[in-house]
Amino acid sequence: MSNAIIYFVKLPLIGYNKTRLQGFLPKEDIHHLSIYLLQETFKEICQTEADVFVYVSPAEKKLEIQSYLKIDEKNIYGQSEESHLGKRMSQAMQQIFKQGYDKVILLGCDLVDVNHLLLNRVIRMLDHEDVVLTPTLDGGYGIIGSRFFSPVMFDLETYSHDEVCQKTIKKIAEAGLSYALTETIRDLDTREDVVRFLSGDPNAVYFNQGEYNANFLIDKGKKIFRIALGSQMQLSNQIEYEFQVLKALAPTGVVPKVYECHPQTKLLGKGYLVEEYLPGRPLDYQTDLSIAAQLLAKIHSVDSEKIPHLIRAKFPFSVMYNEFLDMYSHYQSWTGRDPKVIELIDSLMQGLKKYSLRSELSNPCVINTELNSHNFLINPGEHSYIIDWEKPLVGEREQDIAHFLAPTTTLWKTNQLLTSSQIKEFIRDYNEVSGVKINTNKLKKYLHFTCLRGITWCSMAYVQYLESEKIKANDQSFQTIKRFISPAFLTRIEQYIKSLEEADL
Repeated sequence: MSNAIIYFVKLPLIGYNKTRLQGFLPKEDIHHLSIYLLQETFKEICQTEADVFVYVSPAEKKLEIQSYLKIDEKNIYGQSEESHLGKRMSQAMQQIFKQGYDKVILLGCDLVDVNHLLLNRVIRMLDHEDVVLTPTLDGGYGIIGSRFFSPVMFDLETYSHDEVCQKTIKKIAEAGLSYALTETIRDLDTREDVVRFLSGDPNAVYFNQGEYNANFLIDKGKKIFRIALGSQMQLSNQIEYEFQVLKALAPTGVVPKVYECHPQTKLLGKGYLVEEYLPGRPLDYQTDLSIAAQLLAKIHSVDSEKIPHLIRAKFPFSVMYNEFLDMYSHYQSWTGRDPKVIELIDSLMQGLKKYSLRSELSNPCVINTELNSHNFLINPGEHSYIIDWEKPLVGEREQDIAHFLAPTTTLWKTNQLLTSSQIKEFIRDYNEVSGVKINTNKLKKYLHFTCLRGITWCSMAYVQYLESEKIKANDQSFQTIKRFISPAFLTRIEQYIKSLEEADL
């Protein structure tokens, strides 16, 4: 008896595949995932007892599939132009049956549990059944096989819902055809599908996502599965960098425990780590400054020499200044720039020239570099923590503390502007538990630089938001960015910086 397998595929084109993963994964990662699934399933198909035919969408680019799969041109077909998936599959199966095959199997290219043993089993099951289906966890099916063509198998009004397999079975039974089911397999359509496959936890759920990472809860909510989607530091090993610093900081007891790290995965290219899920609420600047001071003192007490992989800036102010120039250049060269905003930022940048940029790193320690209220998990009277270690460095404690205290940080998610007396109390609390005291003159300098860091970043982000065409009316981040580069806010920062010169810290 002669057998045929129809491999129903989408050509790997950036932006064309896996549309439900857009907004979760960067387009390059979706492209990588699409190619991986396409090729891995094809390897298994080629080990079966069947002739293989590939049906490609879009049809006009069908021969481009040979860039990814080793298959003869005569076995490549374009999918029909029908928008209805069932009609496209029906036409393909009818076309192959007309070539004289006794059994025909059709499967898609987004499956992760397909192997040649399963495919050969489907072929053998067709000795006894008219139709064989392989269900998927989402209520659809990944494989459908038949020993003769019957359009009833594809006679559904719609696809892409959780009753596709059930309704297909009903159609088959109503037509008087016999059928059987194999074990259930998985396809990868959603962000949860991806993480459930990588983590091995079928109950993994989405937790939250930032610009550079996505987090999911696994192990009944006891652990966080964290994927690095990008790197602010342009690191090729971002997730490993985070893992190593968390492991080194573990003895402090104020960061999440880490359990495992996979720097790379075949599925995504990039990797992930698994860390402890911790309880707590965001920091309140009015009530929790003393807790923050103690947490930071513990972090800064860690011997940075024991974490050799951490990036170290020999001249931290020079590094920051060059970072400002790079970020600000996006706004400076933008055709929609506001001349008044340019004038005010230029003036603020000019004020930095009174400082030496060649001050060398002294009293080095591990710093987070991005401390805001949501980087803290506060549990009054119990253990509190510092989380989100995307951009740690070996730097100066004053840089970390300045970022935490600066108005460009406190006004980002709250309406809090710390007073001189609050800052003095924080310094007192920190110095009481730290082996190295805060240099207040250096802190003032870092406060000035941190304000410029926040403003120049916002100037860059403002342009990127507008050019991305993804702004929503209720997008709080964009509204805050817009406010931070308004003339009124820039004038307020200018006054704050002038007040630093006379402030008694």
